[in-house]
Amino acid sequence: MRPRTIYILITLFLSNIGILFAQSKHEILQYQQIFTVNKSADPYAFAKKDINNEVDAIFSGLYLVYKNFLSSQDVSSCVFYPSCSTFALQSIKKHGVFMGSLCAFDRLTRCNGFSTKNYQVYAGTNLLYDPVE
Repeated sequence: MRPRTIYILITLFLSNIGILFAQSKHEILQYQQIFTVNKSADPYAFAKKDINNEVDAIFSGLYLVYKNFLSSQDVSSCVFYPSCSTFALQSIKKHGVFMGSLCAFDRLTRCNGFSTKNYQVYAGTNLLYDPVE
């Protein structure tokens, strides 16, 4: 077996072992809610809406290709919420191609663990919160 397959199997085993030790039906239902994925929600819906011109369509398409095929699917490595690629798309849609690209480049230069004191922590993800302004 490949190491990635072994890693996935171990992760699934360890994440589901808590069900064996559940004491009540309520706890079992809580575990089921944790591991239930809502497939109807599209996480990239914002990239597909509000396309007003060809430039928005091009950058939205590039974003979707990057997120679906090129970005790391195993671990999120960005320390910010929203992620750097999402921030770039949002800033280009809000400020235009030139200023949005400059904002995205600025964000990429700040995407490291050394600037934690300058940002508040986003409660939902425990990542540094830096929205498009």
